[in-house]
Amino acid sequence: MLKKQFDNNSFALYSPDSLQYITNDLEIILNESLELYKKIFDIDKFRKVQINYFDNIEDFRNYIYELRGEKESLPEYAKGTFDNGMINAFIQPNIIEGTPSFIHRKYSASHELFHIMYQELILKKNNQNRIIWFDEGMAQFFSGEKNKEMTLDFSNWLSMVKSNTKKIPNLNNLNHCSDFETKDYDGYNLSLLAIKYLYDKLGIDELKKMLSNNNMITELGNVIVQDAFNYYENKKVKNRLIENYLKYY
Repeated sequence: MLKKQFDNNSFALYSPDSLQYITNDLEIILNESLELYKKIFDIDKFRKVQINYFDNIEDFRNYIYELRGEKESLPEYAKGTFDNGMINAFIQPNIIEGTPSFIHRKYSASHELFHIMYQELILKKNNQNRIIWFDEGMAQFFSGEKNKEMTLDFSNWLSMVKSNTKKIPNLNNLNHCSDFETKDYDGYNLSLLAIKYLYDKLGIDELKKMLSNNNMITELGNVIVQDAFNYYENKKVKNRLIENYLKYY
């Protein structure tokens, strides 16, 4: 049974008590993310967003179908939607705390909030198509869900991504219906790597400009994965040279 867990000027969360292990500090996470996103999108305020979490997949599906007034459009694999401008999701009540799945779910509302704000403040306003790799990479990078991988554990994470990338795709060709995750690559990791690369090389101000420049995003998507691999490999070599220099001087 859904219960109001918190309600403030920016967010309202409705979820069962069984998911409190995921949502106990969600209000703090969302408030911090909203402040960051307001800076990214250069706004002072954003509309209130409602979050609906379910611990039963059938309850989730029935709720979405009730909103839509039909019972056919939801894919079998779907576990989240943006119907009526809300964040709606099914979350298992028994995910082991501290695991990647737990972290992913803990930050999923923050991740989806980025998508919503990008859609409403940039894409819809500019009649601009969504480029999935850029939107997914930005949401992962700024939501907080990958903070450890992007900072303390970046070297190990990058090595894992490289070893698991048997084929480098053109990011512009990836979509959620097919080919986003295959045995040859993980589109989520490659999209995140692309944004990390742009952030490190260009900085936040240039990355913000790119939000409304689909031509630039598309041009970068053709080659950015290989460029990112090359950039961090060269950086690694430079770091080794500096370390060797410090040993002797």
